[in-house]
Amino acid sequence: MELTEKGRTLHESAIIIDGLQVSRWCEAVFRNNRKGGVTTVSATLAVHEGFRQTIENIVRCNEMFENHADLILPVKKPSDILEAKQSERTGYIFSFQNISPIEDDPSLLSIFHALGVRVIQLTYMQGNYAGQGCLERIDSGLTNFGLEVIEEMNRLGILIDLSHVGYETTMDAVEASKQPVAFTHANPRSLWEHPRNKSDEEILAVAGKGGIIGANIFPAFLPSGNDATIEEYIDVIDHLVGLTGIEHVALGTDFTESQPREFFDWLLTGKSRKGPIMGLDHPLKNPKGIQSAQDFPNITQALLNRGYSDSDIKKIMGENWLRLYREVWED
Repeated sequence: MELTEKGRTLHESAIIIDGLQVSRWCEAVFRNNRKGGVTTVSATLAVHEGFRQTIENIVRCNEMFENHADLILPVKKPSDILEAKQSERTGYIFSFQNISPIEDDPSLLSIFHALGVRVIQLTYMQGNYAGQGCLERIDSGLTNFGLEVIEEMNRLGILIDLSHVGYETTMDAVEASKQPVAFTHANPRSLWEHPRNKSDEEILAVAGKGGIIGANIFPAFLPSGNDATIEEYIDVIDHLVGLTGIEHVALGTDFTESQPREFFDWLLTGKSRKGPIMGLDHPLKNPKGIQSAQDFPNITQALLNRGYSDSDIKKIMGENWLRLYREVWED
């Protein structure tokens, strides 16, 4: 996509926040985010890992902060995001896509919060102690354990993510939480019928709680799959803005840069003995025009081309996430 001078200037001045990436964390990924002008990324550190494995992942990431201090810094409070912008680095938020790291003990949330974890998803596709995932056969809703987890996350200031959570569990969690919640990386089912996408009712419930929906570029969740383009991604943003209003829409690309095929098989197998519980059209191809993090300026330009105002583009590109983090996190 051709980047105009206005698009380049607007992108460079904006705070750019990606609500979720599950890339393989390494220097190449860090540099792509810098090339894309990304201010902050919510970085997945655990999906199926237990407590000890997750601690080991955090140790490795802390070593990366030391070894690549010219490119990245940890984000534990909103002011760290502003520091990342000012210092021309990318801030990384520790996030989980499952509660498996706390195993059967909600009190472990306080340990992970002390280590910098600021976003946690209740379930990943399948059911767990807290509730049901979006691919479970029966969704019985939030459990008593799940209620305890939400209460503790609210107390600590950890953002609740419901992207992979089942319908009943999602609606229960929205009602139970005293803080806004988010779909950090989810698309509307009314645009593409996929069990991982969200109904308009769920989207409106999250927005009504004061939360945010991060538009997802993952090809399986777009109508054209591997043949999608950035224009189809902007269609998702358009739909969400029309449904919820500009204040509740942001980016949640779900980038999986540098991840091998084996990673996706592991990700989608979970507790199943029968292999992946959802099929993917490998090799995966992100939408043309937004194929890696270095292409983030194309989103700014595409939004300009659609007629969005500068102020609304800045909200979508990062200011909405920053506002939500300020509301939920303890600074």
